[in-house]
Amino acid sequence: MLIQCAADFHGRKERYAKFLEGVKKEKPHLIILAGDFGYVEDSIFDGINVPIYGVVGNMDGELNHLKNIKFIDNRVVEFRGLLISGAIKAIEVDEVDIIISHIPPYKTKDRAFFGMHIGDKKLREIMNEKKPKYIICGHIHEDAGYGKFGGTIVVNCSIGKRGEYTLIDTEKEEVKMVGYL
Repeated sequence: MLIQCAADFHGRKERYAKFLEGVKKEKPHLIILAGDFGYVEDSIFDGINVPIYGVVGNMDGELNHLKNIKFIDNRVVEFRGLLISGAIKAIEVDEVDIIISHIPPYKTKDRAFFGMHIGDKKLREIMNEKKPKYIICGHIHEDAGYGKFGGTIVVNCSIGKRGEYTLIDTEKEEVKMVGYL
């Protein structure tokens, strides 16, 4: 399965435009948006014929107008045999394949401007305990990228500084960061 993801649009139309061009080009099976949408019209997502799952970011206000996005902060959904959870709900479930969080787990892809780790310690505990295949996050613009921590691939798909989108091929276990150079 091919997932296209990003975080930290902060309402910038050019970021959304590049991401949506990628959707047309890559034809993902699923889209995941890991918060900090900023203001955007829901209509830009019209015509996308794949599910869009999202979580709220720390800079997001009211997002109820985004009807094309299924927010799963407090939910678990099943898609093509994978259990996908918002970080808050991941505490309560026995198993989960993908956790979506705006903030990365502590000491993963969470190095801020001065090199300090500012990720979520509770999410790190959940990652170590539940061992999901993926955690998809953003928030830390300076540490966009991915890495394997234990058995979990943490993908910080922030486009806050650079980048257009990230692709995750769950069958090949490959991650590709597009436009980050």
